[in-house]
Amino acid sequence: MTRFRVALDARRLNGQRRGIGRYVHELAKHLPAQAPDIEFLLFVDRPLEAESIPAGCREILVGRPFTTDSQSVSGLWPKVRSYHWMNYLVPRVLDREHADLFHATNLAFPARARCPSVVTVHDLIYARAPGAFEPLYERYMKLAVPSAVRRARHVITDSNTTRDDMVRLVGADSSRISVVHLGVGHEYRVATDMVELEQAREQLRLPRRFVLHVGAIERRKKLDTLLAAAAPLLRANLVDEIVLAGEEGHGAGDVRRAAVELGISESVRYLNYVAQELLPSLYGLADVLSFAPVYEGFGMPVLEAMACGTPVVTSSVSSLPEVAGDAALMVSPGDVEGLREALSRVLTDTQLRDDLRQRGLARARKFSWESTAAGHLAVYRRVLETTGS
Repeated sequence: MTRFRVALDARRLNGQRRGIGRYVHELAKHLPAQAPDIEFLLFVDRPLEAESIPAGCREILVGRPFTTDSQSVSGLWPKVRSYHWMNYLVPRVLDREHADLFHATNLAFPARARCPSVVTVHDLIYARAPGAFEPLYERYMKLAVPSAVRRARHVITDSNTTRDDMVRLVGADSSRISVVHLGVGHEYRVATDMVELEQAREQLRLPRRFVLHVGAIERRKKLDTLLAAAAPLLRANLVDEIVLAGEEGHGAGDVRRAAVELGISESVRYLNYVAQELLPSLYGLADVLSFAPVYEGFGMPVLEAMACGTPVVTSSVSSLPEVAGDAALMVSPGDVEGLREALSRVLTDTQLRDDLRQRGLARARKFSWESTAAGHLAVYRRVLETTGS
């Protein structure tokens, strides 16, 4: 039996594992069991901890170890180093390892490589939500996305929304795009261990009643809208605090200023990055998840909250209706009164809360990382077959 070799850009496995890091981890964890005829190579720029290497995968250190956490450090050097790594070092190692396919898990892939490439485009934030990123990065994305779509043998997107955006805004050929939804891990479930929940509450210093947002604190998330909508709820004593779990990004200063101007800064808790092992308990303790950005390529927090039995209020635009189905209340991004009313209903209507909880649990069961891996594997095989490997 022919044994193929598929290499993945696995740099995001290092450091704090955010959305893309979790995506790569779950792929690497679930692919080998479904494809015994494929060897999966994890290309990294720093050695992984032994426990971070999923069974059935082989770590490949490309170049000298890069000690800077390029996921969170801004500035020119990490970007230059990443470009050099991808375009000069990776092609050589692909040749050395006799790789049959390279999967660019977050857009970037080498301009010149002997083997074909599959690229994942997670979203088109730069086009659908202008101003969400720093101007220089937006200009880079305007060039990088069309280039990647043209050069890749096949493109994977997390949602139909992103696929449609690519066809309309980038001119991509829909026949070369496969939609593969992301999953939700089995660790996200309704909490039954009250001791564990209370330990998480104490560790994170959480109040008894709170509205939760999970995700980076940045402009496109419309957290200023959340704060404005929540201010009356805080004054009416329907909730104790607004809890924001995520690193501060572009526009975070505006969010903090909004809290001060609304007079609720003492009732807004900033948790920064929350370790993955604590996230299920965080969701389980929340009264409601508010996740209503201007644009989202998928929206993993929506599924995670639903899997934990937490009611969800989310946006009525982009991929979020596709993910949430009929299991969440939906509002227009930026609609302060609409969001206030939706949150108030969840906080005060026991029957609605229970209905959303049951709908959410059923909805979350439709998404799994096993299915995500199977979808990616189908793309790999399609490309391998058409290239005659």
